[in-house]
Amino acid sequence: MTISIQQIISQLDLMHMEYRWVGSQEDKTLLVASLFEPVDGGFYFFNGSGAFHLQVKDSVLLVPEDFDDANNTHQNVLVKLKGDTQRIYYLLLSNLFSRKSTGRIAPTAVIHPEAKIGLNVQIDDFCVVEACTIGDEVIIESHSKIHENVVIGAHTIIGSMSVIGSQGVAWVWNQDQSARIVQPQLGGVQIGNNCFVGANTIVVRGSLNEATRIGENTLMAPGGRIGHGTQIGNFVHFANNVITGGNTHIGDFCFVGSGAVFRPKVKIHPKTIVGAGSVVVKNSSGEGWTITGVPGKEIPTKAHPEGMPSPKK
Repeated sequence: MTISIQQIISQLDLMHMEYRWVGSQEDKTLLVASLFEPVDGGFYFFNGSGAFHLQVKDSVLLVPEDFDDANNTHQNVLVKLKGDTQRIYYLLLSNLFSRKSTGRIAPTAVIHPEAKIGLNVQIDDFCVVEACTIGDEVIIESHSKIHENVVIGAHTIIGSMSVIGSQGVAWVWNQDQSARIVQPQLGGVQIGNNCFVGANTIVVRGSLNEATRIGENTLMAPGGRIGHGTQIGNFVHFANNVITGGNTHIGDFCFVGSGAVFRPKVKIHPKTIVGAGSVVVKNSSGEGWTITGVPGKEIPTKAHPEGMPSPKK
């Protein structure tokens, strides 16, 4: 993805940012680039004030206002900003490049006549949509299935190959243990507004009268497996391949690392961090702890944990 110098200036002005431009403002096209994969002619942010060793040239860098010009050894353009440069960089890119629904419903999509579809909803090829409710500006990517008794809030994105409202499994033996008696799965799924559900995610519907719930503004990276009746709060983050057992409760503002697993029915307080690969087998003791390890154990949360945004205060 590319961006021009004039787009950067225009966005900073529209955002009412205080900045000082150090270098040429001659318009040119830049590659939106990462410090982890640096290239010449890129657009970057740097959030520190110490030594800086990025060996690129012909680039534009958003830096703090106290950045030492002596560290700019390759004479790149510097944009010195008041405020968090990462936050400003993300906001600028979000303003320009965030996905918006096209409003197109693909001719290969199969939609139940009783489905309630909101305004300007995008449903891509080979999706199956049963009798459910889909809010305004939702995007459902290709090859996904939305089962009946599902409610998806406005401005939510469902990634490709996802299944929302699939059937789980609950059973007991018959009296002589010669056969299983399977409980029908009768509940639903409720997903709040402004959520992202990544590709290849499965959300199992509630088992009886309950709904599996995903709160508003929650982000779920690809590969999640959400058990029946799970209750996920608002502003929760799931990294890749998180698995929750049935009737798990995860509070608001939690951050869950890749590959974490939750035993059924555990309850996690708001603002909890769960480390990558952890196995959570019991309830948390209060807000704001970090759970890590197998089995998961609570430790105090660092002020600046690595690999994630700053914890919610």
